[in-house]
Amino acid sequence: MKRIKIKEAKNHFSREEDLTDAPIRFYTLEEDEDGWEKVTYYTSRRKDQYSNRGKADQWVYIMSNPSVPGLLKIGYTKNEPEYRAKQLSSSTGVALPYKVEWAFQCFNGEALEHEVHHELESYRVNQQREFFDIPLNEAKEAIVKIGKNYI
Repeated sequence: MKRIKIKEAKNHFSREEDLTDAPIRFYTLEEDEDGWEKVTYYTSRRKDQYSNRGKADQWVYIMSNPSVPGLLKIGYTKNEPEYRAKQLSSSTGVALPYKVEWAFQCFNGEALEHEVHHELESYRVNQQREFFDIPLNEAKEAIVKIGKNYI
């Protein structure tokens, strides 16, 4: 682990900010207002990794289905969200079609989805599925909050 300056640390995610499994690589040491040394740990993940890359090519979506009222499906796709909804709706085990409620265009949708699922863990109804018992606006807010790191 390497000690870095505060200025350099601003380019990296702190352990608290990073909801991925990125390894801890750096730390800063500063004095707090009481004179105690404060250590902050940072991952190797850079905050500016997607800047100047053009148009984002993936999506994290929120879908609903009248067959499961009150639950939202939060996932990611490399295709248009409406196409993904058609794919999911075509299964013989789905009584009614999925509806795209909202979508967020980003880079690395899989990683963003992972972080969002981690953030919304308490709303998840089954650890093996992408369904959440959460109001639509709260789900959107979580995706936008975390998603700013993926655009």
